[in-house]
This record gives sequence, C-alpha cells and structure tokens, in this order.
Amino acid sequence: MKKIFGHRGLPNIYNENTFKSLNKALEICDFVETDVRITNDEELILFHDSTINKKKIEELSLSEITKYLDYDISQIHLAKRENINGDVNFELKVNTEQKDLSKILVKKIIELANPSDIISSFNWETILNNRKNFQSRYGILIDKENQLFESKAISNLDAKLMFMVKKEIFYSRNFELPKDRCVVWTVNERNEIMNILNMNVYGVVTDIGDKL
Repeated sequence: MKKIFGHRGLPNIYNENTFKSLNKALEICDFVETDVRITNDEELILFHDSTINKKKIEELSLSEITKYLDYDISQIHLAKRENINGDVNFELKVNTEQKDLSKILVKKIIELANPSDIISSFNWETILNNRKNFQSRYGILIDKENQLFESKAISNLDAKLMFMVKKEIFYSRNFELPKDRCVVWTVNERNEIMNILNMNVYGVVTDIGDKL
C-alpha cells in the first residue's frame, strides 16, 4: 500500500514537528516525517534547524531551549514513543562535530522506535553502520544526482534499505533505485502526488496532507 507522509506533521496549520502537528497529520496520513536532534543534556527534541537564536542545539540544554520557543517544550521533547500516535519516519539530524552526542542520539532513537517506523538520515554513515542494531526500518536521504550510482550499488547489497529521495532527483534520467523502497520528498501539488504514487513508490512526503 502506498503511503502519504505528513512532512513535519501539518506545517501549514500547526507548529511543525510538534506532537500536535504530527498527531493531527496522523488522523489523515499514513506516516509522519519528523526531525530529531539531541540536546547538550542528552534529551531528544523534534527540531529541524541546527540552531536556535544563533546557538547550536547540541550546545544547549532542554531548559535553555525552552527560553527561545513560543510554545511549550513538552510539544517537541521526545521522552517516549507514545507521544506520537502512529508510524513515523524519524530523520536524524547528526552533528558530526559532536561524535559522542551523535552516538547517544542513535542509541536512544533505536531504543525508542517501533518496528514499523523508519529511521533515516542525510548522514549515510550513521545509517549504514547501524544496520545490525536497528529494530525498525532504516533509510538514507538522497538530494544530489551524483549520489544515485552509489545508492544503487548499496541497494543491490541491502534489500531492506529504504531511500528518501528529493523530488527533483526522482525525476532524473539516471534514477534506477527500486521504487517500492523509495519515499519521494517534498511534493506539494495534489496531481503530482497522485502521479508519483502511481509510479509504485512506497510513499510521498507532503506539507498538504490535510488537502488530499
């Protein structure tokens, strides 16, 4: 069955990456996609940007981050999986300059994720090095055409690996990845979403889940 992924929930209606946004999206979408970062005091938060108020997330504690939000920190503090009421694509935001914290981030999300979830990252090394540890599904993000050859080679060696593919790369004439393991992002035009789903991809990530 082809899946609709709510991109950070329903970002046109609610604050993105908040539990409210994600859970409202899950009332109408099959999956949600959300970004995960780790704080200096080793807490997981759902947050896309690498900085807040010009300070790196990994250098701030949970209480310090609270000062810069215009909503309650409890809406993004991922303390337990039960905060989200459905299947999730957790996109790990890995800071390679913070190796110890990055290892803790991966360990915590592995322990937290459900088997039906997907753990993905732009940092391929993080995903590929932890394949034996994942209890959930896992995938790599692709946003450059020159990544297609290597990802095709990896796909031949790992039948479980999923591919989260930027829309423009999906349309490339060099695209040869197994479509049933591909999730295309981010598509915000209804007819285009339907056309891509009809190409037998696993799913499509969109900001407009409420309009489908």
